[in-house]
Amino acid sequence: MSVPDPAPPGRRIRLWPWVVLAVVSGVGFALHSPWLSLRSIEIVGAVRSDPASRVEAGGVGHGAILVWIDTGALEASIAEDPWVSEARVTRVWPDRLVVEVLERSPAVWIEGQSAWMLVAGDGMVLQGAPTAGGGLLRAAIGTGDHEPGERPEDSLWREVVALAGVLRDDIGGTMTLRLQGTELWSEAFGHPVRFGTPVDLADKGRALRALLQQQLPVGATVDVSAPLRPVVVPLGAGSNPGGEVEGSGG
Repeated sequence: MSVPDPAPPGRRIRLWPWVVLAVVSGVGFALHSPWLSLRSIEIVGAVRSDPASRVEAGGVGHGAILVWIDTGALEASIAEDPWVSEARVTRVWPDRLVVEVLERSPAVWIEGQSAWMLVAGDGMVLQGAPTAGGGLLRAAIGTGDHEPGERPEDSLWREVVALAGVLRDDIGGTMTLRLQGTELWSEAFGHPVRFGTPVDLADKGRALRALLQQQLPVGATVDVSAPLRPVVVPLGAGSNPGGEVEGSGG
């Protein structure tokens, strides 16, 4: 039986340009096909932030070719919003973009020189306002103004934010923290509260929380300036702590 002669070498070589052209054309069609055009943008987790405006500002809208969308650039842009702690942008083939954000939670209002600042639990300034809102610890500690998106690194700022995280809304939301000389004072449920110098405020907050769970004398001052040995000063007993609360010592 005779075997057909293979195609001449020259003929085989001339086929390659057509193969390459077909592949390139196919890829080009796929990358620009209406089948891969963006038809839906889904945003998840946004309450205070506005990822949609940042996606639009990045030139991404309906009809954009999904494969050409720079998800990393969009994530970086969305994360510039002070409310956004994390951002993730995902392509869902063939025609959907999913934007997921994790927002920061407000923890404390801190008074600046000209406005109040709403501050998150990680110390980030979220927004400014002429007056403090309700439901969170308020701190008048003589700090300067900071813009949304800034995260001051001074120790007093960090200590106050840490205290707010311990007291949370149920106690902190009823209190205004004030710097008097070198000491911090406040009031909680009718009791003056002495925090002392602004160090170890998270520990002092935990001591205050424990004391407030006990039956305290009416109008007594709660002194947590030494958080391992908190004391209660009865009304009219003077400025010095008068006696340690039983079971509250360190």
